[in-house]
Amino acid sequence: MIRLDKICIWTFITCFALMMWSGSLVKWIDELCCYTLLLTGFLDCLINHRWRAYLPLWLLLGIMTVYVVYSTFKGFNTLPYIMMDAIISLKPFVPFMVILAIKPQLNITERQIIKVLAVINVLEALVLLFMPITREYTLNIHIMFIGTTCMVAAMTYFYCSTDDKGHVARHHLAVVLTMIAIGLACTRAKYYAETVLALFLFLLYKPNMFKGVKPQYWVLSLVVIAAVVAVSWNKFSYYFITGNSETFDPTVAESFARPVLYATGGLILIDHFPLGSGLASFASYPSSVNYSSLYHEYGISKIYGLSEAMPDFICDAFYPLLAQFGIVGIALFIIYLVWAVKQVKSLSGIDAGRFRALMAVALMVICFLLVESVASTVPMQSWGMLAMMLMAFVASEPHAVIIENNKKSLYNERQFTSA
Repeated sequence: MIRLDKICIWTFITCFALMMWSGSLVKWIDELCCYTLLLTGFLDCLINHRWRAYLPLWLLLGIMTVYVVYSTFKGFNTLPYIMMDAIISLKPFVPFMVILAIKPQLNITERQIIKVLAVINVLEALVLLFMPITREYTLNIHIMFIGTTCMVAAMTYFYCSTDDKGHVARHHLAVVLTMIAIGLACTRAKYYAETVLALFLFLLYKPNMFKGVKPQYWVLSLVVIAAVVAVSWNKFSYYFITGNSETFDPTVAESFARPVLYATGGLILIDHFPLGSGLASFASYPSSVNYSSLYHEYGISKIYGLSEAMPDFICDAFYPLLAQFGIVGIALFIIYLVWAVKQVKSLSGIDAGRFRALMAVALMVICFLLVESVASTVPMQSWGMLAMMLMAFVASEPHAVIIENNKKSLYNERQFTSA
């Protein structure tokens, strides 16, 4: 008999095992995992008639279909590349929704396997740190992915080390902190910000800590915000305030292309209100492969890294890409993130002890994706997909608690009956 829950689990394990190499040697692994989970969802509907459980997925596919039709009429790119962009855009969301519908439960052995793979991923990243020439020129792995690998590994290890009461043993917590510390070697400002947030969520976070008048928690929150701003201010200032006027680094060409993408993305949101410029039109991979006419329209086709002859930095940040979906798309993206977090919050009324650690993981996944999106397209790559799959496992925990409680109730009833 085919176990659909085991397909979900081993799909995650396979993608997680190849995470470090998903940007170079096995670029196809995230697409393969996404298609596998989508097929698993369809099988669940056909065999078990669980169509209603996948209502969020059908809604997502319906919305994307509307955007495909809309993009075809906008005419900034051709249908094959519009379809390519639609498929790429679905990658972070489809696995989350399928896993959330099936609600697989990791057993002790599977958790141990994942924890071992997390350590292996970080060790691979550590080895690559000392092989810069091989990493950059032979394997084509950007040093940024050292940090993303370590952070995803740390979040996953933390989740798999959480016991039924929501506790993480000190030696496991030490492993998590070591993984995060190794990732600091990527020297990315966004990773420094993620580190501050991870330390807060994994070490200090408490549910409902900001409800009521508790000055110490508000002071703590201000300290965390100040630390995040301090470690990432230079890049934030460049992208959103000063532009290229003061901080342009001629040795890093994307330091000019990204602010241009942000500024142009803002204009597109205004000019193409409310649905945006359409798929494969701006700041996406398909728009660079088959050069979008929108770049000529906004006069940025001559900029280094954004030109038709050299489009290397077009697909370089996630937030500008949202201009393709307009104000409506941005609103839907925010609604999706809020909805995803609420799936975890349902555990608070069932098992408050386990809720703290799981909510910390869920919030860290959101923080990770939001921070990475400033200067990368990680949400559309295997790292982002794995983070969302991890969150789906976390959001499935209420189902596990309900099953445990039902078993206990049944056992108590039998004991009472036999007595």
